[in-house]
Amino acid sequence: MAYVWYWLDDSNQWIEYGKEHPGHATATVTSAFLENEYQADKNGMIFFRAGSQQYQLNFADMVQTNVLFKTQRSVIRLPKESEDGQDGSQNMTLSRPVYPPQWDQTALPDTGYKLIQLSTDSQEYIKIKRLFEKTMKDYCINKLQRIQNPTLWDIFQWQKKNMKKLHGLKGVNERLLFHGTSPSHVSAICEQNFDWRLCGTHGTMYGKGSYFARDASYSHEYCSSLGGRYCMFVAQVLAGDFVRGDPGYCRPPPRDTNSNRLFDSCVDDPTDPSIFVIFEKQQVYPAYILEYSLETSCVVL
Repeated sequence: MAYVWYWLDDSNQWIEYGKEHPGHATATVTSAFLENEYQADKNGMIFFRAGSQQYQLNFADMVQTNVLFKTQRSVIRLPKESEDGQDGSQNMTLSRPVYPPQWDQTALPDTGYKLIQLSTDSQEYIKIKRLFEKTMKDYCINKLQRIQNPTLWDIFQWQKKNMKKLHGLKGVNERLLFHGTSPSHVSAICEQNFDWRLCGTHGTMYGKGSYFARDASYSHEYCSSLGGRYCMFVAQVLAGDFVRGDPGYCRPPPRDTNSNRLFDSCVDDPTDPSIFVIFEKQQVYPAYILEYSLETSCVVL
């Protein structure tokens, strides 16, 4: 069976490799070439160009990376013919939900979530480890698990799409941020998402919402140890347009230019934000659970 290869652009459109598409430079590789290379080594990687940019495509993680700017795109391969015999490449609206290609596609429950442990040599693991170690050099990761909750993911993508419409070219300002909590809250967050009434018990300096941090060291202050192990979330957060927070805020304040539209989030310092307060939980997806301990007692599972 023939397969067609696509990458996901900023508008959540799947663009076929090697085909002309308005607004995108055409890749120098085609679906046929990629499939041939993939069959030769499913854990390999190849380099190609599109316009003036060079890219790396990692088959194991199904991720495309811009060599210069390090931006990453999801990649997917689909059978050329769909069940009704039509050419699948003509049907890329993908009305069914599309989940990240690095997810375990056999672990997508109708309700609830599944935890998938990441290998230490995966691109996901390396990326999170790098973020964590920026401010947590005396600690090491024991285990990193991906949270696969299709219901929460669908809601997050719906919110992202709506914010893109409102923000246009400015984008949604999506960030990977940390959130420290008690081990007793982990299961509820994985199932239901963050709720400041559940986890916002450490003060409301910048508003009554869920708090997320750029630096793992800040979130660590709100983690409690269980047998020498700590638990911390890494979340995908749609920060959007932000403003300095205030203890009295139950939601972001309205914009000066349009009183009917609120800011998307609040922060500690608008010029260099390190703390983000989110009031609408559909702006957050709990992506990973990170278990860690002091370097001296580190055992990687």
